[in-house]
Amino acid sequence: MKKIFVFLLAFAMVVSFAACGTNEEKSFATVNAKDCFRDAGYIQLFKDGAAESTELTFTAENSEGTEWSVYVFDEKFEDGFRYISQAAEPVLTGNGSIVIEPGQFVYIYCSTNEFTSEAPDENAKLNIYIG
Repeated sequence: MKKIFVFLLAFAMVVSFAACGTNEEKSFATVNAKDCFRDAGYIQLFKDGAAESTELTFTAENSEGTEWSVYVFDEKFEDGFRYISQAAEPVLTGNGSIVIEPGQFVYIYCSTNEFTSEAPDENAKLNIYIG
């Protein structure tokens, strides 16, 4: 399931880049807190790294009790996801925008996960836009 989700995210990004160029943000993906519940709360955004340089905007929704963090690495993180926070500081916590370069890997952390909660948050989500 996780591989299918990552593939769909990558496919959506490729399709978004192929669209006519405009300056407005385009909806790219939504990460639900329940999808991040396992793997220590982390999810990888691009399977093979970013295809090209782009700005990503993150907006939390229904996340009053959930914190979202974004980590960016120049190489795929090969250790267990639970070690990401020990390897780097997040480039973004909460809402905001970042620019990623080709080949960089993006990992999203949801604070409501198997180590911090007994059950996933069914409503919290992180909307991701390209623009």
